Amino acid sequence: MSRDSSFEERSDSSINNHYTTEQIPSFTAAPIVVTAETLGDSSSNEVKAFAGNRTVIDNDLIKKTVSNSIDGALQFVPGVKIEDETGTGVLPNISIRGLHASRSGQAQFLMDGIPLTLAPYGHTGQSIFPATLDNIERIDVVRGGAATQYGPNNVGGVINLVTKPIANETQTEIGTSSTIFEQNGKPLTSLYARHSRWLNDNLGVQVEANGIKGDSFRDHSDTEVTNLQAKALWYIDDNQELEGFLQYYDADTEMPGALSPSAYEQDLEQSQRPFEAYQGKSTRWHAKYKNYLDIGEQAVLDLTTFGHHATRNFEWGFNSQANSQGVHWADPAIAADSLRTSPREFNVYGVEPKFSIKLGDTKNIKHHLISGVRYVNEDIDYKLTQTKLADGTTITPRDWNLRTDAWAAYLSDEMSLMDDKLKVTPGIRYENAKMTFNDAGNNTQTDNTITEWLPGLTTSYALNESDDTLWIIYANAQKSLRTPQIAYIRGKGEESSELAWNYEMGTRYTTDNLQANLGLYRIDFKDQLQWNSAEQSFDNVGRTLHQGVETSITYTPKKYDNLDFGLSYNYLDATLQEGEDEGNQLPYSSPHQLGWHAGYNYQEYSATLSGVYYAKAYADNANTTQESVDGGIGETPAYQVWNLSLQKTLQDTKNEKLSVQFGINNLFNEQYYFRGIDTSPIGRYPAPGRSYKLGLNYQF
Repeated sequence: MSRDSSFEERSDSSINNHYTTEQIPSFTAAPIVVTAETLGDSSSNEVKAFAGNRTVIDNDLIKKTVSNSIDGALQFVPGVKIEDETGTGVLPNISIRGLHASRSGQAQFLMDGIPLTLAPYGHTGQSIFPATLDNIERIDVVRGGAATQYGPNNVGGVINLVTKPIANETQTEIGTSSTIFEQNGKPLTSLYARHSRWLNDNLGVQVEANGIKGDSFRDHSDTEVTNLQAKALWYIDDNQELEGFLQYYDADTEMPGALSPSAYEQDLEQSQRPFEAYQGKSTRWHAKYKNYLDIGEQAVLDLTTFGHHATRNFEWGFNSQANSQGVHWADPAIAADSLRTSPREFNVYGVEPKFSIKLGDTKNIKHHLISGVRYVNEDIDYKLTQTKLADGTTITPRDWNLRTDAWAAYLSDEMSLMDDKLKVTPGIRYENAKMTFNDAGNNTQTDNTITEWLPGLTTSYALNESDDTLWIIYANAQKSLRTPQIAYIRGKGEESSELAWNYEMGTRYTTDNLQANLGLYRIDFKDQLQWNSAEQSFDNVGRTLHQGVETSITYTPKKYDNLDFGLSYNYLDATLQEGEDEGNQLPYSSPHQLGWHAGYNYQEYSATLSGVYYAKAYADNANTTQESVDGGIGETPAYQVWNLSLQKTLQDTKNEKLSVQFGINNLFNEQYYFRGIDTSPIGRYPAPGRSYKLGLNYQF
């Protein structure tokens, strides 16, 4: 196919991800490099000059580390910690820099730049996670420097899941993998299919299907997931393009729950929580229109609309006599007398126009302005039912509705000085959220309006810049917001917005075979809320401080380019700053985290040894060391996990590629556990032991 040479200068992600030089459609496009996204296309190349701590996990690293799920891949990012609740990745629990919240509620999740969260303002927890690893091309984890454009709920950072792009030309991909857990020998199987096609020079389409079925390593863990996606990209003319995306996601899984310490020692595969189960469905869509304008040096108008309808339900056993018996309602050793369910329904719609323009030199300063306005409407139905197992009597302790109308506006100006070596980017975000809460049981309505100005500043300076080397120093400061969640309304104390100031400074050195980053961070958190499972409430623990060091390095020796190494480390000092436990370590936070991988390639074979280490943590603010009888509090021991991956490319031609992978996860069968999670908050939650993964992928 022919093309105009000016097309080479266009760097929009929708072009670069889909075409090679020889396979470009035959139309002429303007020489445009401007983008309206602070994160760009979330590629590894974007990290080099970014003024903050940022990591991109590509598909290659995901395979090398034998990751079975998105949260499994994320644990190799410094500052990120996961709690594996299911062994299947259906319900990830992810915390960043000691910011722990049920269902990963302290980070902003995006998919292709679109909010993935059930409700960006009123319900930030990922109690339905409509994403599967097979559909993901790469994961962009930004811990600081992006709050102005991507908000709210970005105290812990922004995680952007990038789906697979439409292929260069007609292509079909079929993949399958099976994970067999050594503990019970049961398989968890994933099937994946994708078809990409360009219907003409300007219109490309892609459909994907991913199904997961089987069990994890424990009893009562039967799982079934269906994820269907379709996208289309239309180049209307040289300067306009339109992208559409549609997804249907359905998950149904049993949940084995936490174990009492004695049951864990006896048989960690068993389940003491026979009533725990989860179902979730979501239909998501978005449309993105871009118009590249002939004003200034370069400019683009971007209009995005998005929405979803989602339902989810948890079921779990509940002991209604717990208080009178002097035990916790979720004590796994005590039989439940009731069944609780929490059906919830979410309807979300948003629209966001953005404008970006690059201006030429003005008094030796170049400007790149990004501005935008976003409107989000949320409608959340939040119920809780409780049924007596003895007689079927049902009550509804909660029948709530939260409607939110939220407006946000943001503006940033990247100013380039000193021949582009120095970049200073001040920014401001304004949030206005009107939240109307209705309690049908009590026939009450409460209106609450949240308004906040959230300033930010990022700076970077290039110490050395050449064709193959970039060495920068950077610093950023930003104010972040998390609005009141619908679940918090039942709590006690002062429960309004959670606010934090985030600070970073560091340096990054990049060559064609080396990338090294060293960064310091500090989060001053005001009015942090914690879940009190015993009293079924959220408590305001006041000010907390999260500070530490993140460092990472990846290296491929030039003389031995068949070798590659990676090492990361995070030191975290996350402490309470108020109250009787002032100075204590925040629950679930590990002061030390290590991640590593070493790979060797020989002809069509490759082998990688990888692993992670987390230091010990506590389950309460008092930092209680001695474990309680029910396992609810106590020290959670340190653990390390090693993985081994072996891959071989069986065929690799212009039109076909066939590859096979064998992996061992938790190579040395480390036995470790987390403390209880969400609907099973008391006891030890076993982590997966050794498992074997066999995968096959064919593209043609």
